[in-house]
Amino acid sequence: MACSNLYSNEAIVDDENFIGLENQFLSVVFNKQNGQLVSMINKNTNDNYIKTPKEGNIFRFFVNATAMPRLKAGAQNNDYGGVIIDPSTCKLDTFEIIKKEVSNVLVLNYLFEKLNVQIKLQLELFKDANNFDANIAVTNAGKESFSGYLAFPYLTGICIGKDKSTNLAVNMWDRGYPGAKAWERPLGGVYGKDVSMQWQTVYETEGKQGLAFITMDKEFSNKVLCTFPEGGMSSLYFDKKVLEPSKTNAWPSARFLVYNGNWRTAAKAYNHWFENNVQTRNIPEWYKEEVSTRSSTWFPTKETVEKNKQDSISNSFTSFQQLHSLFSSPIFGNNINDCMEIAMWNEGVNIWPDTYGPWMSSGFIDYRTDLGGMEAFKKGVEVCHTYGRRVGMYVAAYGARTTSPIFEGNWEQFAIKNRNGKPVMDYRKGKEIYGAFNCPGYKPWQDNLIRICSMLAEAGVDEIRLDEFGFPFRPCFNEAHKHKSPFNANTWMRDCLKRIREATDKINPELFLSTEFYMDYFNESTNGALIMDCPGNEIDAMKVAMPNYVPLSYHASSSEAAITGAIMSKTESRRNNWAWGNVGVEKTDDYDENFVVDLKWHELHPTFSEAVTYGDVTEWDPIAENDPKWMGHVWKSKDYWVLTGGHIDATPLPSPEVRIKLPELPEAINSAYEFNIETLEMRDLPIVRKDEGVYISLQSAVSAVFFPFASCDPLPVIVQKNKIDNGNESLVIEVSLFAPWNNEKTSHSLDSIYLNAPGFEVTNKVVDKVKTFTIHKDDTTLNGNYHYSVSGNCMKVKRWFEVVK
Repeated sequence: MACSNLYSNEAIVDDENFIGLENQFLSVVFNKQNGQLVSMINKNTNDNYIKTPKEGNIFRFFVNATAMPRLKAGAQNNDYGGVIIDPSTCKLDTFEIIKKEVSNVLVLNYLFEKLNVQIKLQLELFKDANNFDANIAVTNAGKESFSGYLAFPYLTGICIGKDKSTNLAVNMWDRGYPGAKAWERPLGGVYGKDVSMQWQTVYETEGKQGLAFITMDKEFSNKVLCTFPEGGMSSLYFDKKVLEPSKTNAWPSARFLVYNGNWRTAAKAYNHWFENNVQTRNIPEWYKEEVSTRSSTWFPTKETVEKNKQDSISNSFTSFQQLHSLFSSPIFGNNINDCMEIAMWNEGVNIWPDTYGPWMSSGFIDYRTDLGGMEAFKKGVEVCHTYGRRVGMYVAAYGARTTSPIFEGNWEQFAIKNRNGKPVMDYRKGKEIYGAFNCPGYKPWQDNLIRICSMLAEAGVDEIRLDEFGFPFRPCFNEAHKHKSPFNANTWMRDCLKRIREATDKINPELFLSTEFYMDYFNESTNGALIMDCPGNEIDAMKVAMPNYVPLSYHASSSEAAITGAIMSKTESRRNNWAWGNVGVEKTDDYDENFVVDLKWHELHPTFSEAVTYGDVTEWDPIAENDPKWMGHVWKSKDYWVLTGGHIDATPLPSPEVRIKLPELPEAINSAYEFNIETLEMRDLPIVRKDEGVYISLQSAVSAVFFPFASCDPLPVIVQKNKIDNGNESLVIEVSLFAPWNNEKTSHSLDSIYLNAPGFEVTNKVVDKVKTFTIHKDDTTLNGNYHYSVSGNCMKVKRWFEVVK
């Protein structure tokens, strides 16, 4: 092949047999006879990713199929009773190079003579890019109409490096789990059911290189995204397109990355495309500032409330006005929490007592009358806000009881139905159906969800979690819904979420909206979703690809939440057993479920959240050289970096210190401090720089290591003690400033340091270099956990204290 040495307007491959484009990073070359893809070369590693060029493809078109493609991973390798058109069955009719100032464009015109099908493939490679973009269009040049399904990209014969068994991919289910074997079996499936994002990558860690594609589909149309054995990667669009004579149909463009790095390189490329093409939802500032812990609970049963009212026990729960007391008794999570999600609030619990528990879905008629109705609920929310707590409410977004008055006696009209006209995803006892899953594409059901969410927003709640929503691809054949296609479930869901958000924005644009599971386009309207399965030593792909989409820990331990950057739900170090290994990793043999300690990540997270939850993560992870059980990640923010790592079960280190090799650390960082997440003890940490890397040595089972730049604000040092004066108890907090990375920072006036303790009176005084705050406890304050935060010209520090009488 004739190749130029330097990129210019002549940076093309063009000889007797081959035509292609190249720059300093990559080369992509096609056969001149049939237009097959013969090479995709990473210039840095000199690795041609197409190891079997005779199998090389870039598209596959299924013409006049008699059956719809099967909706599962790898199912496109079938003619479905029609004709397969790909480069191997075509001739390359014409080609053209278009030279631009900063890019070159290659246009390939394929012809399938038997049916007069013309396929135009256009590639653009920019001067300084490790990727190229491609678009494709099919024209009917014949006299008869035909139908078709397109797979684009459709790549075969791929191997990264020398050994295909080392090739890894990302299981794109829900959050996305890296490290799956790329070619052992078909991996992936329907977008919206088995796959949550529109990208995939195959990579190998030894050579630190990979190949990825992004389907740049802003309409989120129906497709199957997968890898499959024999080196295949594909995006199959399974909506049938009919082309009349002389008509052309174009499909979404695709981006191909030939990169050096690991899967995170591809994830960040998807983030770049997504953020520039889809309007995602910003995280409310109050959430970033206030929420580190999030738990969930239920209002008591109707019978319990009746008993409490009869017994007249002091502080027993009888009204929504006592909502704040529920923060101390969650069912899931811990009693130190910033936000509480609460279920069993609707009147359906009273109408059908058996809906309490597993039958949560009653249609959400109104607030429970036995707890005081909406006015009492509003007052309860106001009390929570007084003490700096945030209220989240549970809504079952698919299910409702069949006898709910919202259906007006015709529940089947709302239900998702299968091909046979039978309701699917129902709740039942034996043959009796109690509740059904309703179609988010049916406008009356959307209207009902809008009514519920608006009702909650008007009462002042801070978060609404639409439980059950996730994995939105649920085909519906209910004729009453008049769907254009029974498979347009992603379109319905997207519209449903947008309508809910538009309605709640009119009431409270700062409302945090979340769901049960993840889906990339959900982030247009929602802010976060629950995480359940364990990602193991890796971080989940969604955290890197969509960092603005908040992970809400559910079953994870405090240590797992700290290491993975999630909003925590528990202070203890143990993960719930049942959540292991559904799609994430299995529980390891050395995971000690009998070892349980309470950690204090909830008090460190507010200080470091800008990096750990809302910042960037390094391309590669730190490595423990003398402890294979140790795992961790390094997080970046503007003024500091943070490492979170340790034993996921918080068991002690096997030796006094574990030696950690960092993946990178800026030369401008000269200080490091290890926090023991169990005790909050801080120690100065030497940074050792050698030719082979940067090293630190840690002593804690679970650590947060703070790496400040010179620009970083001082860290408040807290000394807390109780004080009793004339029989009145108060909490005294002494604050001094710590910033040896920049001594000028500690000279800031303490007058600019503030303490806020929601619900309590605070006084202060300054003596020398210490500012003392006093939190005065009120006799009327109920027993429970409360918090205060120190802020101002310093890093934020948050601490919790308990009121016990």
